[in-house]
Amino acid sequence: MRKYTLKPAAMYLICGANFLLAALGTFLARRYLVSIEILMYAVMGLFWGIAGLLGLILLPMYFRRTVIYLSSAELTVHTGIFFLRREHMRISAIQYITKVTLPLSGFSGFNFIVVRALGGSMVLPFLNSVDCDEIAAALHLEISKRS
Repeated sequence: MRKYTLKPAAMYLICGANFLLAALGTFLARRYLVSIEILMYAVMGLFWGIAGLLGLILLPMYFRRTVIYLSSAELTVHTGIFFLRREHMRISAIQYITKVTLPLSGFSGFNFIVVRALGGSMVLPFLNSVDCDEIAAALHLEISKRS
């Protein structure tokens, strides 16, 4: 059984974009709500509160708790923030897979595998590029053995 974790670079990029959006919201609030000072500070506090909650607590919890297990018989994803969820899929039930990679995915970690089976699908998010290729090759091998 092989254990895969999510690439932390994806979390850092998402958190950076989150804080940039909060800074943009602060700029816009200072520009357009300067006449209503109480509302301006409330909106700025809301932006930074959401950015802090998401970037400092929720995203690191998600990335720390998400683990993918691949064995010869089963594919399992353990994930969740407040409630842990487990998804299991038998390798024999997998019909096809789709590998999604974004530009600069080797650096950013935005590699995804969508696994489809009869009656369901499973997404393997934010994989390292080497792990993504390894999982895709292993699943293609198992699918081609059945054909």
